Amino acid sequence: MKGVGAKTTDPGGPDRLEVLGLVEAAVHDGRYDEALRHLAAVPADAPLPAAVAWRLGVLLHHRGRFDAAERCYQRAALDAADHGPSALADRAQVLAGLAATRWARGDQAQTRQLAEEAVRVAEQSGDDSAVAAAYVAQALVAFSDGNRADNEYAYARALAAAERAGDFGQQLRIRCNVGSRLVEEGRYRSAVDELREAVRLGELLGHQTLLALALHNRAEAWLGLGELRRARSDADEAVARWQQAGSPLAAFGLTLAARVHRVRGAARQAMVAYQAALAMGEPDGNAQVLVEACAGLARISYADDPVAAEQYAGRALAMPSAAGPTVAELAAGWVALCSGDPQAALRYGEQVRSEAGRRRDAAGLAEAMELAALAAHRAGPEAASGRGVRRLLASLAEAATIWAELGNEFALATNALLQARLSGDQLAEEMAYERLKQIGVQDGAWQIAGPLASIGPAPVPAVEVQTLGQFTVRLAGVPVPVGSWQSRKARDLLKMVIGQLGKPVAREALATALWPEARTDVALRRLSVLISTVRGVLDPDRQHPADRYLATDPATVRINPAHVAVDALRFYEAARAAIAADGASTTKARPSGSPDPAEAAGTDGDIRLLSRLEAVVARYTGDLCDDGEVVGDWVQRPRAVLADLHREVIHRLARRCRQLGRTEAAIGWYLRLTVEDGYDEPAHLGLIDALSAAGRHGEASRRYQEYVARMREMDVEPVAFPLPERVRPSA
Repeated sequence: MKGVGAKTTDPGGPDRLEVLGLVEAAVHDGRYDEALRHLAAVPADAPLPAAVAWRLGVLLHHRGRFDAAERCYQRAALDAADHGPSALADRAQVLAGLAATRWARGDQAQTRQLAEEAVRVAEQSGDDSAVAAAYVAQALVAFSDGNRADNEYAYARALAAAERAGDFGQQLRIRCNVGSRLVEEGRYRSAVDELREAVRLGELLGHQTLLALALHNRAEAWLGLGELRRARSDADEAVARWQQAGSPLAAFGLTLAARVHRVRGAARQAMVAYQAALAMGEPDGNAQVLVEACAGLARISYADDPVAAEQYAGRALAMPSAAGPTVAELAAGWVALCSGDPQAALRYGEQVRSEAGRRRDAAGLAEAMELAALAAHRAGPEAASGRGVRRLLASLAEAATIWAELGNEFALATNALLQARLSGDQLAEEMAYERLKQIGVQDGAWQIAGPLASIGPAPVPAVEVQTLGQFTVRLAGVPVPVGSWQSRKARDLLKMVIGQLGKPVAREALATALWPEARTDVALRRLSVLISTVRGVLDPDRQHPADRYLATDPATVRINPAHVAVDALRFYEAARAAIAADGASTTKARPSGSPDPAEAAGTDGDIRLLSRLEAVVARYTGDLCDDGEVVGDWVQRPRAVLADLHREVIHRLARRCRQLGRTEAAIGWYLRLTVEDGYDEPAHLGLIDALSAAGRHGEASRRYQEYVARMREMDVEPVAFPLPERVRPSA
């Protein structure tokens, strides 16, 4: 270690001494930029006073200039024979600084040696600032080892020492690092709290580079929570501050900004940011930047350039990283799975699962479980069996539990989509997809190596019939022109069959309804021709057996729901299932008094059921075949059945919102019910109850008078003004 342990010598003449004196004076007065300018005039091989060397080294390290920081530490002139407190404190600071620069490069062995020596010397010195710096170095070693207990202990010792010393800069650095550790462990809410204090301290001190680090780490915490907009805001501000300070750490910030774009599915923006980070990180050899950038580029490149993706993944795997191999191995695993190599993906998934468990990296563990499960599912034929699918779904459900504990909404929605796809639950898949869009995820996410790309977007139905509201038939997503039907009766036939909601309908009944004036035998022959016409519309190239879309036998006709996506039928099935699930739920009204905010949020099951009811309501886009083409009981009966189901789902949704303390949402649903049907007594009473609970007593009174008037129009005795549920005495 050049300079460490050597005595201070004359750097070579009065001019050099004079310049060195200017450096020392500037450091003493806190004019560090001026000190660095003067330092440029001092020969590179000239030793520096230890107190100057470590202070400038810390400054350069915080700015991300690791090479310059390390050279500064190595030039420290130390007298090994001087055991005075000041000399020992300076030596400890130099050793701790060198350990930190070695750690940034992934040199674990030398980091450990330097950190251990720094702690020993710092404890001898009795200087709290030196003790804080030394224990920070030891915490970095423990972090790389994945030893969370030692990491927490070292940071606790460091923070206590920094507070005793009144060293606010070191306190800020420690809080940034602790926040980073909490992010690593998936304790995102705790990390946000810790880093909020770090941001406040950074703003108070005006320490731009450490403030940028605090913002960067908080952006990681927001990303862990799936708060993409907040993550992007903090990440962009961190990059801007580092760039204003001319710090190479801007590359560090760019990797996070790129990761936010990658999660959003903004592949081009992510690639530009990763490439910029790679170019900035290479001169200093910053392992954290290089591994993250190469891993990210591997994920983004796989769809367009699989060779480049493999090269980036290989480069990430080959580099040492202080944060361990998880980032590189996950990237390599997803690239392998999406590129058709499930065995390699399974191997990476199992490796990360073991490493993440050892490091208490909950997020890494959950993602590794998803990777391993999907890879195992694709790797062997036995995985496609019913037992194999159940085992896969159990593994995904376990990962979902971890994501729920972490509070990561993006990962939860992604996991829900995986489970829905593999179990064939289309409604759950649509809900998860909508949730991802609400979070801010774009369609480009399906092209970036990861869970979504591994299963691909939902296939477009070959034949899709929309009957709720406007009648439309789509073939592979393209609407069928009206002219293709040859006659209106062909469309009428399809509507009448679909109106039976999956049940077969008698040929003779159809023939009589379509040609009431014709003899039965004539009408049946015409029906056969019309069936052939409809089949020709649904399969114009005659690529499939005749019964694939419109199935018939000598007596009946029915739509084949296995091959035709019918919105009315899917709504019917989803509504009945949601009503059954709601009826089986044990959620009760809240006890008297205002709902507790935590209770009002409901359990995970409550929230999922609420989302399910909302999704079913959203599926009802209008009354069945409400275009006037088909009239009579053929359309009126099923239209009434579906409309009644729709209202029943809204009733249950309104009640559940009320029970979960979401009073304003309940008011909105009840208002919708009363507007659509002014004689719906339960809707009126529910609305009055919700308005009273919300403290809107005047409006509740007016609504009660309206309810009374409507009931008397029907000669129905109105009930007394209802007390809100929250103040009703329990039975």
